[in-house]
Amino acid sequence: MKNIDDHVSDEELRDHFSACGTITSAKIMRDDKGISKGFDFLCFSTPEEANKVVNTFHSKGFGFQ
Repeated sequence: MKNIDDHVSDEELRDHFSACGTITSAKIMRDDKGISKGFDFLCFSTPEEANKVVNTFHSKGFGFQ
């Protein structure tokens, strides 16, 4: 996923996308100073759950106010 606000935490990421299925791993990618790179990696327990996230949230940002 990309278009993630800099202030979103790993836990917020997990909470937001958990409605689509069982998340086995959720990680915001950060630089060596801890600043978000604006994207993350999400792993789900099944390919169907991962597809649901892509279809539901495609082209939508997360955490922007």
